[in-house]
This record gives sequence, structure tokens and C-alpha cells, in this order.
Amino acid sequence: DLSSEKSIRRAIASNLPPPLDLPVLAELDTTKENPEDTKVTPVDMLSGIGLLGAWADFEQESRASWENYDTQPASLLFEKAGIADALYEEFVSPLLHVLPMCPAYDCSAAAALSCFHVFALQSRGAFDVRWCRGSISEKIFEPWQQQLEKRGVDVR
Repeated sequence: DLSSEKSIRRAIASNLPPPLDLPVLAELDTTKENPEDTKVTPVDMLSGIGLLGAWADFEQESRASWENYDTQPASLLFEKAGIADALYEEFVSPLLHVLPMCPAYDCSAAAALSCFHVFALQSRGAFDVRWCRGSISEKIFEPWQQQLEKRGVDVR
């Protein structure tokens, strides 16, 4: 039955070896008050399939793999793979800023593939991320400071 997005994802994922099925099975956050604010569509998510060939080819422990993929920037790898702009902006770029701590043009394809493999895609449920919608100060630190001050804590 391919009548829902979830069943289509499962059908595609069932034809991929683990852990290559993980990006296809990743679910979008649908808990927002306005679902139309979701910037990454299912089609954007499926554009990630373009990376599967490189990810399957890249061998974490292989010097030859590292030498091959170190010769190109991650930005070129993502461009060749056909990653949708929304997927890049909302998922790939933030991961690169957190994991190897650099933008895609400063990161080798090998470093990006390695980080994605080890930290994000190695096992189902190993990496569940929620990006802050707004400034971290406004959404996290200011409310925390207000709560502390209500309890008599002097925040300087």
C-alpha cells in the first residue's frame, strides 16, 4: 500500500541496506502550530538519496577513501548529489557547523561523510536533533534567567 508518505518511505527504505535506509526513514517535525512553516518537504528529504552512493562508497577506515574524498570540498559533493536547497539549509549545513565545525566549502567531502556516518546516521535513533526556531537567547536563556530571578537569584 503506497497511499501515504510513510508507506512510500518504508517501501524505498526496504530496498536499501542498513544504514542507508536511515535518511529515508527520518521523519519531519509535524508538531508545529503552522505545519506550512516546515521548510523541508518530503521531496527535499528524498533529495538526500543523491548522497547515498558516496556514503556507500566511502569507507571510514580506508586511507584510499579518505584520499579520494579529501580532494573535493563537501559543498561540491552536495551539489553533485543534487541536495535540495531546503535540506541543505535546514539539515546539512547546521550539522556541518556542529560536527566538523565548518561550512561546507571549508570541509572536505571525506570529513563530512565521516561525521554524518559516525554522529548522525550510524544507527537508528542515535541522532535526534531539533533546531531552535529563533535566537537561543530569546528562546532558552532569557526565559531561564526570568525563572531564576523569580526565585531570587541575582543574574549578572
